[in-house]
Amino acid sequence: MALVEDYGSSSGSEDDYESKTVEQIAGVISNKQHENTVPMVQVDRVTISKRKRKDDPLKNTAEKKEKKGRKGPWDAWSYDESDSSSDNTGDKYIAEELETFQDVEKPDDEDIKVKEESHFYGESEKDYQGRGFLHPPADIETDLTKKPMSFKCYLPKKIIHTFPGHSRGVNTLNFLPLSGHLFLSSGNDSLIKIWDFHHQRKCLRDYRGHTRPVKAIDFSSDGTQFLSASFDQSVKLWHTESGKVLSRLKLNSTPNDVKIHPLKANEFIVGCSNSKIYHYDTRIAAKEGRVQVYDHHLSSILYLKFFPDGSRFISSSEDKTVRIWENQINIPVKQISDTAQHSMPYLDIHPSGQYFCAQSMDNTIYTYNMKPKYKRHPKKSFTGQMCAGYGIGIAFSPDGKYICSGDAQSKVLIWDWTTTNLLRTVPLPGNEPVRQVAWNPQETSKLICGGPTGKIYLLD
Repeated sequence: MALVEDYGSSSGSEDDYESKTVEQIAGVISNKQHENTVPMVQVDRVTISKRKRKDDPLKNTAEKKEKKGRKGPWDAWSYDESDSSSDNTGDKYIAEELETFQDVEKPDDEDIKVKEESHFYGESEKDYQGRGFLHPPADIETDLTKKPMSFKCYLPKKIIHTFPGHSRGVNTLNFLPLSGHLFLSSGNDSLIKIWDFHHQRKCLRDYRGHTRPVKAIDFSSDGTQFLSASFDQSVKLWHTESGKVLSRLKLNSTPNDVKIHPLKANEFIVGCSNSKIYHYDTRIAAKEGRVQVYDHHLSSILYLKFFPDGSRFISSSEDKTVRIWENQINIPVKQISDTAQHSMPYLDIHPSGQYFCAQSMDNTIYTYNMKPKYKRHPKKSFTGQMCAGYGIGIAFSPDGKYICSGDAQSKVLIWDWTTTNLLRTVPLPGNEPVRQVAWNPQETSKLICGGPTGKIYLLD
C-alpha cells in the first residue's frame, strides 16, 4: 500500500523522497501500520536555546563557592541554563553582594567572656573584731535596730550631700534591709556600687560583671546577697561583702525586674520583656533552677513586688494590668484592669502591710487594698507629679506617714498619707527627671534620689 499518492513504498529514489515536503509525509502516516514506531523527521529549523556565555556571572559565582566549599542560601535550587530565556544584567551584582555578605563572620555573644570582678575602696574590709562592713556600726548616734512604724518621721527640707553616683545615669537605689547604713546603686555604666551612708559617704565596693546597663537590683532579707538584672540579658547573684558571683543566668529576653523571696533566700522571680515571669530556686539543678513560668501578661513586665509574708506577689506590665499571683501557681488570683487604666511602672507596699500603691503613667499614684478582692481605694490617690513618659519611683517613710515620688521636672514631692495633701516639693539641680527615690529605713527624715544626671542626692 502506498503511503503517499504517486509514491510507492518499494519504488522511487532517495532524491524523490527528499524532494517531498515534511508536511506531506507527516500528514498521511498510518497509525495502524506504525503502532510501535515513531517517525524520525529532521526539521530544518533554528533551535531556540540560550547561547552559553563564557562570562556567565551566576556560573562563575557558583564555581567560586564550590571551590571555597560554601553553599548559598538557594543551593537547593539548581540553576539550569536552558530555563532562562534572557540575560539579567543585575544578576552579577546580586551574586557578588551575596558572596560578600556570606564572607562576613558575625561575632557570637556567647564567645565574649565577661570578666567578673569587684574592688574594695574602703580602709579595711574587716574591723578589729573580724566583722565585715555589713555589720551595723556602733559609733553613730542613730539606733539602727528600730522596727518600722515604731518611730516618728519628719519632712526633709534640702540637699545635704551629693554622691558621685554613676557616669551615665542612675537606674536603681536600694537600702540595706533593717539597718540601712549602706545602700546599693546601679547605673547605665554597667556598674553596681555599694555606698557608706553615715561616715565618709563614699563608695566601699563596686561589682563588675555586666556588659550593659544594670536595670534592677534587689537585696536578700539579710543583705548578705543581692540580685542584679541587666540589658545584656543576664541575671547574677552576688555575695555582698566579697563581691563574688554565686550564680548566673543567661536569658533569651531582657530582664526588667528581679525580686528575692522575703523569707526564702533561695527563691527569686524575674520579670522579662517577653511578657513572662520566671520563678527560680537555686537549690534545683534541672532547667537552671526554673520551677514555674507565669505567662498571663500580654506585654513586657515592668515591676514585681512580693507580699511581706512571701505568700503572693504583685506584677505590673505594659499591657496596662496589675496581677496578683500565688507562689508557683500560673493562674493570677486577681487581675486589676480598666479601660481607662494606664501602665504602672512602679509599685510599693505601705509599712503597715495593708495597702500597696502604684505609680501610674497618668500622673497619679493609686492605692489598693492588700486583702482579697484588692479593690482600689476611692479616696486615696496622690497627684501633682509629672511623669512625662518616664518610670518614676515612689517610696514610703518608715512610719508610713508620708509617701514621696520623683518627678520629670527635677524635683521630689512628698504627700501626707492620711489626707493625700501635697506637703513639700524639693527642687534638685538640673532639668533631668528624678526616677529613683528611697527613704532610709532607720532615719526620720533622710532619703536619697537620683536619675539620668548620674548624681545621687541626699535630702534631710
